[in-house]
Amino acid sequence: MAIFEQERTKKVLLDDTESLSCVIENWRNTNGHTEYIIRVQRGPFADKTWRIYKRYNDFVTLHSYLQTSGLPLSLPPKKIIGNMDPEFISERQQSLQKYLNTVLMNPILVSSLPAKSFVDPANYCQPFSELALQHVSLALRGEVGWEVVGPLTEIGWRLRKHFYQVRCKNTPKDELMASWTDYGPDKYLEDKDMQAVFKSFMQLQHPYIHSIELCLCTDIGGLVVRTSNKNGSLRDALCGAKPRLSFLKKYGNPKGHKPLSVSQVALYGRQILEALKFLQDKGLYYGHLHTGNIIIENDRVKLLDIENGVLGVPSFYRPYFIQHKRICNLEAIEVYCFGHTIYEMAFGAPLQESTMENLPSDCPANLRSVLESILSPEGCKNGLPSIDSLLHHPFFASIILTLHPNDKAHLKIPTSTKEQLKIAQTQLEERLREEQKMVRSQKRLVRVQEMMSSEEEKKKQKHKKVFLHYYPKHLHKWEHISKVLFSYLEARTKTIS
Repeated sequence: MAIFEQERTKKVLLDDTESLSCVIENWRNTNGHTEYIIRVQRGPFADKTWRIYKRYNDFVTLHSYLQTSGLPLSLPPKKIIGNMDPEFISERQQSLQKYLNTVLMNPILVSSLPAKSFVDPANYCQPFSELALQHVSLALRGEVGWEVVGPLTEIGWRLRKHFYQVRCKNTPKDELMASWTDYGPDKYLEDKDMQAVFKSFMQLQHPYIHSIELCLCTDIGGLVVRTSNKNGSLRDALCGAKPRLSFLKKYGNPKGHKPLSVSQVALYGRQILEALKFLQDKGLYYGHLHTGNIIIENDRVKLLDIENGVLGVPSFYRPYFIQHKRICNLEAIEVYCFGHTIYEMAFGAPLQESTMENLPSDCPANLRSVLESILSPEGCKNGLPSIDSLLHHPFFASIILTLHPNDKAHLKIPTSTKEQLKIAQTQLEERLREEQKMVRSQKRLVRVQEMMSSEEEKKKQKHKKVFLHYYPKHLHKWEHISKVLFSYLEARTKTIS
């Protein structure tokens, strides 16, 4: 029976948005070369750690790829003579630590496959592109008239989302783009319900949501085809980037930021809220709003990738909202993502923090009110506004939307599937709350350890002062005593943890 007890649906349990941190603990000489011993940790939990061993040349290889971003990364230079000197190696170790910190703290750099595979080779050394193409070919095998023209390499930030230019023989002149996405850790729908949702997506109509030409799902992931937009996403427009370039080159260090006017922010924000309200009323979770999932056509917003929620892939902003206890339900996630999107529209650059501390003095009062209600530390702590309340906010309520005669809002999901969607969304919220609890617990533990370290250090300095007052000639004895005290502190910390 064991063979039949396997998980019924295949999904990637690893959350690619979890933060990664590295500490270069030491170095060693191996076959005439220096290897750095690096401890890597995933997320805030000490049990998710492993060690990797890297030579300087491995850093050089990583650096040569990341330079595509145009970011000023400082890698210590090569040295031919004296590179085995212990003092030099220790200095280089410190410089390499700073380099790793810079890479891992940048959301664009750390999303790249070379950066991920450098620190986590066990999980990121698969042939992702080749596997995805196999899945796409299998998915299209039963669709008459559809074929893959070629891949669009690295235009998006997700490692498990791949883009292709495709062709349909029935409409050969249409420029079509397909995206393949593996199921993520928040995929809870059974196969039959997933197929029902994807079938409903084919009939979806809304003035502010991009239509879908073909929508297929397998036991591995989903394939969605849309008409291609030559101007790219809103993020491409804000960065002044060419849509078909790699995301590292587009977004790593844009040559300029082009914020929208206040009137455009209000108009597009209102349109986005209308689309979010529509999906909410239909019982569908989105959770993946950001400027990369928006295109603008004829002064109208078109949301992309509405399938991401049911596919279970982690949100772009998950590392941010997992830090906030009150952002623990689907509507709060939608609103939080909306706040980041509005911020980026208004200022041309993303807010690379979970909350904002200050806004420019010339920010209009109504826009300031919206952003503070969502992104301020107080807003995240006390609870975010609802989608309905934002629609009635003066900044958006003053906008009059113009609809065309052929504009329709239609999405019909079977009743039984809606019930399964509710169950799946409840499971998603439960996983989020559990992780938020663990994050808070870990933060409390760190604070306790810091307090203990601070108190012990004060005691240590006080004892040292007293000891040296009475025994000024016996400093070497104090060093032994301090080691004993440090061992005691370390033992107490381990007991608490």
